[in-house]
Amino acid sequence: MTTAEQAQSVIRTGNQAAAEGARLARVGVVCFFPIGPSDEVGEHLVEMVNRGQLDARVIDLENERSVINAQITATQSGVRSTFSTNSEGLVFAYQPLIWSPYARVPIVVGVAHRSLEPPTNIQTDDHDTIIFRDSHWIQFYCENAQEVLDTMIQAYWIAERHDIQLPVFVTWPGWEVSHAAMPIEVPSQEQVDEFLPPYELLPGRDLLTLDMEEFYSNASRSGGEGASYIEQRYAIDHTLNVVAKQAITEAHERYVEVVGRGYGGLIESYRTEDAEVILVGLANMATRGRQAADAMREQGKRVGVIKVRTLRPFPSEAIAEAVGDARVVMAFDRNPVHTLFHELRSALYSHPGRPAVLGRVVALAGRNFSSRDAEELVDEAFAAIEDPAAVDELSWRMETVAD
Repeated sequence: MTTAEQAQSVIRTGNQAAAEGARLARVGVVCFFPIGPSDEVGEHLVEMVNRGQLDARVIDLENERSVINAQITATQSGVRSTFSTNSEGLVFAYQPLIWSPYARVPIVVGVAHRSLEPPTNIQTDDHDTIIFRDSHWIQFYCENAQEVLDTMIQAYWIAERHDIQLPVFVTWPGWEVSHAAMPIEVPSQEQVDEFLPPYELLPGRDLLTLDMEEFYSNASRSGGEGASYIEQRYAIDHTLNVVAKQAITEAHERYVEVVGRGYGGLIESYRTEDAEVILVGLANMATRGRQAADAMREQGKRVGVIKVRTLRPFPSEAIAEAVGDARVVMAFDRNPVHTLFHELRSALYSHPGRPAVLGRVVALAGRNFSSRDAEELVDEAFAAIEDPAAVDELSWRMETVAD
């Protein structure tokens, strides 16, 4: 077995870390169309190709829709590929992005989050991938550059499993993570090769042998005798919400075994064992939550944090177990449709001694959200324990407090 001692310590941005992960995964096709803040991923991969560090073909096309189609074609041809985009780029490629899970094409797309227009704002929130939450994509939300690198590698292992065959978003906050340089450990190529086997097409699924007329006939059939549409959709939904949960957990355990580092699989819990109030967030919203939890613990207030790593599949069972006997659960939503709030209410509806679920929309489009802001929201959560009627169930955090 290889060990984590073979890793290399370097300074990398989140975008560079994503490129390193794709390189270590031995991608053979780099699909590229620029949009900030994700475009640096493709730029770094092109540099790697030009320096001889990556044996891959670069496909530079006229828009994101064409690029996603190229990535799908490469993957169906038996070649591991990569692409990174965000915001309007994702929206432009909506049709092939929706097509890929229902055609069972295991592509991996990186996203450095950026807010959607109008008005024009190039700062970060996670609405650009939230809008795909009901499209049967596996969705990872990464907190820092290290998690970006490790998750990129794990994403291929998960997506390409013959019992999964679904596409994966690996996402991270634009600018705050995409362009922030931080120390990371890069595993050796030998370690990654031990963890991630070469890409093998599902038998009979490559473009050279696939009967496309039969495929489209089956895929488009919506009624009548012998219809298969509903059976196909059931299989995809079951794969995402049951099989993929198991695969993500296995990927975490296997990666820890080979590389020596992990993030808990579906969720990452912090000081939740005895918590009265638990904060829940995606990506670096969990960072602020942990800082607030530590500060509140010093005041004698029992606060814990759950970082949700996968919005899809949503880890309802893992969250319910981690919540335990907490009195209040508060979601930090970095999107205008308060996704975590609604997901948590659904997940905890049947939980014994059901906790109050509060939602706070925060940090949209790069609005500052400090640990002091998080602490004030924790105070609201404790106030809800004393008098639930005195605290709004759902509200938006507009003002900011400097650290």
